Amino acid sequence: MARSSGSLQAFILAGALAAGIAGTAFAADMPALPAPPMVEQPAPEQFGGWYLRGDVGYGFDQLSNFSSTAASFVPGFAYGTSGIDGGAFVGGGFGYQLNNWFRGDITAEYRTPSHYSAFETYNNGVTSGGDAYSAYINSTVVLANGYIDLGTWYGVTPFVGAGIGTAFVQFHNLQDVGTGPDNFGAFGAAPDANKINLAWAAMAGLDYAISPNWKFEVGYRYLDMGRATSNGIVCTVTCGPPLEVQSFHLTSQDVRVGLRYTFAEAPAPPPPLITKY
Repeated sequence: MARSSGSLQAFILAGALAAGIAGTAFAADMPALPAPPMVEQPAPEQFGGWYLRGDVGYGFDQLSNFSSTAASFVPGFAYGTSGIDGGAFVGGGFGYQLNNWFRGDITAEYRTPSHYSAFETYNNGVTSGGDAYSAYINSTVVLANGYIDLGTWYGVTPFVGAGIGTAFVQFHNLQDVGTGPDNFGAFGAAPDANKINLAWAAMAGLDYAISPNWKFEVGYRYLDMGRATSNGIVCTVTCGPPLEVQSFHLTSQDVRVGLRYTFAEAPAPPPPLITKY
């Protein structure tokens, strides 16, 4: 009986070993499991939508084509120096990003008063003198603007643009003080004058994507605000030209910075890759 029991155990062990070898060979012959499907990642894209903007800056105002009606009344009249200081401005607006390369907005801005000064002389061979003028130029500008974005690199987008609209220009607190030997002590002043002009602008700059919805912008703008024209100067002491009117063309070289907030939602991130076997 002992020999029969030992033979039985040896037979069982041999069968188990043979079954293991056969299972291994069968598994080796089975085809490999298919690889998980590839999930195509969507290409990153910029998104459009309505946006709000706010800007601040400084304008280097310039005047040109200065004229005075005194030139037609005073013998020996000559233009002297004339100039205008710069001033700060603050503005805001709303717009729409149509696609990845074009957007447009409407902006309104208030420009702080810029100091204006001029000097005129006359010498008719009998009398001579001079007049010193000072005033302030206030302006508010409303523009419809269009911009072309030139591509984005590392979140920075250069752009160019143009705008057209209206400038509300005020010739404020114009005063005339006599300075020459024959009109020393003469004084005149003009009521404030308001004028509505066609305005236009050309601009270029860079914006930087702080986040999907916020962009920081820095740029340059050339702004043409049309002519600034005074009312007639009323003299308190006898003066040469009656109701002298002064006029000049007003432009500005602007440097500005701003923020834009877009209301569109950012694209959702791709779903995580999950593989189940």
